[in-house]
Amino acid sequence: MAERTRIVILGGGFGGAYLAKALTRRLGLSEAEVIIIDRNNYFIFYPLLVEAGCGSIEPRHCTVPIREFAPKAELLMAEITGLDLDGKRVRVECCGKGAEDWVEFDHLVVALGSVTRILPEHICSGVKEHAFFMKTMGDAIVLRDRAIEALELANATDDPDEKKRLLHFVVVGGNVTGIEVVGELETFVREACALYHNVSESDCTFTVYELAPEILGIVPEHLRNWAAKALTRRGIRLKTGISVKEVHADHVVQSDDEVVPCSTVIWTAGIAPNPLLKELDGLPLNKFGGLECTGDYRAAGLDHVWGLGDNAAVPGPDGKPMPPLAQIAIRQAPQLADNIAASIQGGSLKQGHVGVQGILVPLGRHRGIASIKGIKIHGILAWMMWRGIYLMKTPRLGRRIRVALDWFIDLFCRRDFVQLGLSPKSRRELGHQKVESESAQEHH
Repeated sequence: MAERTRIVILGGGFGGAYLAKALTRRLGLSEAEVIIIDRNNYFIFYPLLVEAGCGSIEPRHCTVPIREFAPKAELLMAEITGLDLDGKRVRVECCGKGAEDWVEFDHLVVALGSVTRILPEHICSGVKEHAFFMKTMGDAIVLRDRAIEALELANATDDPDEKKRLLHFVVVGGNVTGIEVVGELETFVREACALYHNVSESDCTFTVYELAPEILGIVPEHLRNWAAKALTRRGIRLKTGISVKEVHADHVVQSDDEVVPCSTVIWTAGIAPNPLLKELDGLPLNKFGGLECTGDYRAAGLDHVWGLGDNAAVPGPDGKPMPPLAQIAIRQAPQLADNIAASIQGGSLKQGHVGVQGILVPLGRHRGIASIKGIKIHGILAWMMWRGIYLMKTPRLGRRIRVALDWFIDLFCRRDFVQLGLSPKSRRELGHQKVESESAQEHH
């Protein structure tokens, strides 16, 4: 019996998990062994992350177990600590083991995904220390707890300025994630106000900073204009053409030097390839730190190393790298699986051909915008389309039923405005630190 080809996938996110599933379908168990290496035994279904954080659905219902999703692949729960391309092996430290091991491979796939892009300190300082992010389930739950903590403190104070500072939420980045976050967070906080006798909806402020001239640059112009008007009518301030250059515990400093008091800054200003790539010797990286690939998903100059997803710059039919979106990674997976199978079986490789099928953005309050294959919709119909499409894309029938039931219950029952208390980060520097306005400083 011939020895099986070992395919090792670094990363069990969207790209890695969907690739493992496609490979085990394309290649029989007698022909190939597929191993996923990831520090977690699950991946997040990101389209539902913000709703999970704000309580519309249960957090575990958008968390997908890798072993259940790709049952014919093997999962090694470990940290990736090194790479030996000449020896065709990956160095790992298994979680809880405390010692390093080597995992050999015949084919290696780099699917490490992305992280939140943090600007250098000379461009914007204080982000790591004071801002909150929206990349993991922990981030979503921490933000929920933070909002409730701010409401509790605001309810306990009679100082109107301090109350407004506590209830001023700033989102940096007017992209799809940033707009989804502010839309859901605004809905969550204003609904919660009914439980606090010393807080009114008028005390709550929400501001989005976007350096580009308009928010949601990825969607058609009339849809982004409709979204901007809808958000503005709800009292959400959209500051375009300007950004933040300093983030502090109790204020931000705009790029025009204006000081703006606030309690919570959510940083959604783009993504960057996983920095772990720079620690893996021998990988060809581009100027952004992503894996440089050819059109057939091979790493540039390497025959048995492949890449897909957010961490890989794979040129599409137009020669430009395919965009770092979940829908792209999901559709790249079967194409890469076919190419790896062809490489093993002596077939010819095909060029990747994945484009953006559409963009859907929920705005909260049963409203949204959608642009799918030339069809442009806004309002409640777009929101219903968003829910319907992502419900069908949710992995496995049982999870779809759970999500559908969560949404059904949410229509008739008020969500629980309670902290989950899973992380102390939600209370980080929330206490009052007096920030004087520029006008007050001038009087001194």
